[in-house]
Amino acid sequence: MQPKYLPYFAETIENITVAMGRDAIFPCVVNNLTNYKVAWLKEETHSLLSIHDKLITRNYRISLSEAMDKRWTLRISSVQESDTGWYMCQINTVPMLSQKAYLHVVGVKLLPESPVIMMNKA
Repeated sequence: MQPKYLPYFAETIENITVAMGRDAIFPCVVNNLTNYKVAWLKEETHSLLSIHDKLITRNYRISLSEAMDKRWTLRISSVQESDTGWYMCQINTVPMLSQKAYLHVVGVKLLPESPVIMMNKA
């Protein structure tokens, strides 16, 4: 049982596999947040994506929604291969609380077009 005065994660963030061009959604559910803040980060690049209800990233495909000061949902629209990696939801407690999930982007890469060879009929 968690202490009533400290925040804690009410659900585990799941790893997801998303087809290239589709949306990826990571919900982070926190109970007893009180005066603490939630942040989202992309681990490999050490990129801070959001702090509480403020979007920090300039990536227009990333958005954040918050519901009842409990559910912090990170959405990555039209995922690209470069979005693959670990995403971390953290709470600014001391020590910091965090959990992370992996986004695996799958899809078919188009190969460059082959040159067209025309043959003259003599």
